[in-house]
Amino acid sequence: MKRILSIASLLFAFITFGQNSINGVVSDNNGVPLPGANVIIEDTNTGVSTDFDGNFQINASQGQILAISFIGYTTQYVTVAGQTSLNISLELDNQLEEVVVTALGFAAVRDQQGSTSSVIDANDVVRSAEPTVVNALSGKASGVRITRSNGDPGAGSAIRIRGANTIDGSIQPLIIVDGVPLDNTTSYAGGNSITGSNGGVSQGSRMNDLNPNDIESVNVLKGASAASLYGSRAANGVVVITTKKGQRGEAKISFKSSYSFDEISERIPLQDTYGQGQNGVFSDTKVESWGDYIPGRSGGADTYRDGAYFVADNGRKYQRVDDKNSTDTFVEENFDSIFGTGNALQNDLTISGGGENSNYFFSLGNLSQDGVIRNASYDRTNARLNYEARLNDKITLSSKMAYTYTDSNRIQQSSNVSGLMLGYLRTPPDFDGRDYKGSYFDSSGNEFINRGRSYRRQIGQSQNQGYTNPLWTVNEQTSNTKVNRVTVTPQLTIKPANNFSIIARGNVDVTDDKRTYFFPVGDASSRANGQFQEDVIDVRVSSLDLIGKATFELGDVINLTATAGWSYFDRKYNRISGNITGFLVNSKKQTVALNTSAEASSFDNFRTFRRSNRGYGVLNFDVNNELFVNISGALEASSTINGTFFYPAADAAWVLTENEIDSNLISFAKLRASWGQVGVQPSAHKFETLAEGGFGYSTYSDPLDSNLFGGGFRLDNNLGNPNLEPEIKTEWEIGGDFRFFDDKLSLSFTYYDNIIEGILLDVTLSPSTGFSTQYGNYGEMTNNGIELDLGYDFINSTDFGLSGSVNWSTNENEVTDLYGTESINLSPGASVSSRAVVGYPLGALYGTSSQKNPDGSFILNSNGFPQITSSPEVLGDPNPDWRGGVSLNMRYKNWRLNAVLEHSEGGLFSPRTLWVLNRFGTNQETANRMTLDQNLVNYAGNTIAAGTTVRGRVRDFGGGPVLLDESWYRTGIGGGFGDNQAYNFAVVDATWTKLRDITLSYVLDSPSIKKIGLSDVMLSFSGRDLININKVEGLDPEINTIGVSTAQGVEYFTNPQTKGFLFSLTINY
Repeated sequence: MKRILSIASLLFAFITFGQNSINGVVSDNNGVPLPGANVIIEDTNTGVSTDFDGNFQINASQGQILAISFIGYTTQYVTVAGQTSLNISLELDNQLEEVVVTALGFAAVRDQQGSTSSVIDANDVVRSAEPTVVNALSGKASGVRITRSNGDPGAGSAIRIRGANTIDGSIQPLIIVDGVPLDNTTSYAGGNSITGSNGGVSQGSRMNDLNPNDIESVNVLKGASAASLYGSRAANGVVVITTKKGQRGEAKISFKSSYSFDEISERIPLQDTYGQGQNGVFSDTKVESWGDYIPGRSGGADTYRDGAYFVADNGRKYQRVDDKNSTDTFVEENFDSIFGTGNALQNDLTISGGGENSNYFFSLGNLSQDGVIRNASYDRTNARLNYEARLNDKITLSSKMAYTYTDSNRIQQSSNVSGLMLGYLRTPPDFDGRDYKGSYFDSSGNEFINRGRSYRRQIGQSQNQGYTNPLWTVNEQTSNTKVNRVTVTPQLTIKPANNFSIIARGNVDVTDDKRTYFFPVGDASSRANGQFQEDVIDVRVSSLDLIGKATFELGDVINLTATAGWSYFDRKYNRISGNITGFLVNSKKQTVALNTSAEASSFDNFRTFRRSNRGYGVLNFDVNNELFVNISGALEASSTINGTFFYPAADAAWVLTENEIDSNLISFAKLRASWGQVGVQPSAHKFETLAEGGFGYSTYSDPLDSNLFGGGFRLDNNLGNPNLEPEIKTEWEIGGDFRFFDDKLSLSFTYYDNIIEGILLDVTLSPSTGFSTQYGNYGEMTNNGIELDLGYDFINSTDFGLSGSVNWSTNENEVTDLYGTESINLSPGASVSSRAVVGYPLGALYGTSSQKNPDGSFILNSNGFPQITSSPEVLGDPNPDWRGGVSLNMRYKNWRLNAVLEHSEGGLFSPRTLWVLNRFGTNQETANRMTLDQNLVNYAGNTIAAGTTVRGRVRDFGGGPVLLDESWYRTGIGGGFGDNQAYNFAVVDATWTKLRDITLSYVLDSPSIKKIGLSDVMLSFSGRDLININKVEGLDPEINTIGVSTAQGVEYFTNPQTKGFLFSLTINY
């Protein structure tokens, strides 16, 4: 036994002979620790990562080589020769720190690029406290504008890069994830239009399916030259996203848990001094709140009429009011019943690692969010597996797979009598809406169950509520969306020679989207009899890229990188919708059995097919590491057009500091210029005249519906156009990139100019053609602008660091041709619309206005009031004069502070909610009570004597003071609907400033943390949009009723924006 133990001891000593336990620290050349640096023993799978303070410990044998690496720094190699401690200082690798990802997914040196791009740090995206990627980009790049639909959980947002680049098509940029296009459509089709073209709910962008915690880098390619390889898909710019991959070494495990609280950021002030009614008299049958003065009531109990009554579900009885005596108001109670504090819980687990020839990254995340509106919710589950394996010295295989499941319930809004904000904001202050549901008993005692009680139907006396009680909207209606999505991106890289590689990259993207809309019996308008619709939307996208890339030495100072490729893209969209109207039973069960008659049912199937392929080539010349010239072209064929179209591009970058400038002040200087063409494909199936079914003729006194006669088909009203071509955007830009004081100060500027020709539009045809419209290349538009980016590292020492950056941009847009069409409405149904008008920027606000003299003064009537124009006109430009963002990053030992401030200057905004509330008399604007000190005339032409106490305001339109009272707001041109209003008074300055996000973090990496097996623990507190300074009372001018569209600057009873606080805990193993 002793002999065995002796042999074992000798064997162990032999194995461990020469092996050292080495402790060390890795820092940069300023002594700042580098957390997460890799320390790996060469030719083995053994390695460790440094902790938050750059410390590491590893066991290594004599003669083995340690490779110490960190992203952006040159790898350092150390041979083990008996050391017990190491102090490693890594030098910056200028090429690595300037790497960007191109549209094809290749890494490129940023200092060698002639086109413009913005790099957004992935940490800034995660830190923003935004649950969706799109909103997290706000304020972080010049020339990039994020427009939010509203604050609903998971609501879509629009991304505009360098202004508007099309009129009728999508304004969204092309999203590239791991080298392949990501479907980022926002569909408002199907049941979303049940409540009107400007009603419905806020659908989500498919880019929301990405988990921000999976992102490694975000690059925004702005110019046409950088995006031209994608031809007719890249007119709106390109956002290139790269997801994380594993690193060689032991498995790294990270768990992050975040919990947030959300509140409404802006609240419209409502009055609580005047009751329901008109002309100063209470009436519970009137829709307005121009009734009696509430404090002037007797203060006793109300008296009620005999007869019909309402019994709420809680047993409380309501009758029609006979005499209104009570002074009780319920503004706060009604608000609290439908709004609350939203919350979100997000948990993310990541596991990554790798060996000598492979690496992996796995993530699993879940977001569960409840909105500030009760029953508004958004749940998202993400799973991702990225794997890469080097099969041999010449072949590498990778696969990136992702699964997303979302489940959301959205709330009806906007121009929609079933919408939340419309019903809430028009409710009189003396109506208590909390008992919204129950039974109505008529004067004969007959009971009608499940009736809705609203301020227009105070005892539920009608099945049609008029405007749905907001509590009915949030509790009884359903607008549910469930999405399953799977993406798979395999890639095979073959490198037969050191200077030549072949890449085969594929992608399959499958999305199943099921939407349910349910309006029970007792809703409003045509939905009062009940309506149920289901939409099943299937999107199938597949793509394939074959790319060859080779490098050549053309001489002593000239190098060439040549790339050639072929790409195939296929997209199939299929929507099946079924609708049931008029339930036979008063039930909340969502089933087609609610009414099985043919007259009550309708079914719709809408499909589109797109297929395209393109060949492309790129020549990258490097002359003496000083002049870099890129020439590219793409030849594309598509199923939506006839023939092929070529998209050329070129850019050049001249690095002046290589040979021309030798200065201690200027550490880097580059001038650049680029030119390119990109396009927009026509909509599918527009080149031929199609047939349509399910039509009716409603001009007859007894309308004819083809579905009642076995169906049928007829030619569509839109004449097909076999000569369709893509829209072509031609853009040039010039600029420069500079760094000073050993790269501490950086400055970039760009001027760009583009013209978009052949914009695709529907134009009206002469009736003699037999068709009403035709789709074709009829429009033209221009953009030009300036972009500035400035960054400075103030302090960068071991214990303290401070850096900041500023981005600023301006864009001038003009619609120059609409083929004779006066204007194109981008927001149909709105009294103040967003339109395309020749000679004005896209999205110009349009509506009736006040007549003016040549000097701009008002043309007044005999009473001193403005007169409205006979037809609508342009009211102003919703586009900002300029936008900018400021970022601050500070660290002190284990503390971190990061903040982003964004500002938008100028532009106009139409808060039509406030305007319409003037008519209804529920907002504070209409509640002013005053005693006149002079005789004044009101809009009706009546003279109100001095000493009279009135409800109103005094204003001088240029002809002397006049009284703005009920006759101005309710029955005049100072509040209401339609084309009989002075909407020039309904547009306001859209300037705003927001503290987008601010985060304070602390890292725990003490020895006690490491003893329990952890690397470090991070605690963070973040705030989102905590400061919001603007000139609109109670509304956020960044909101957009029309959602993700080319329309902008319009608001109408839109669900509110939010602000939030977030706490997060990150544990790294």
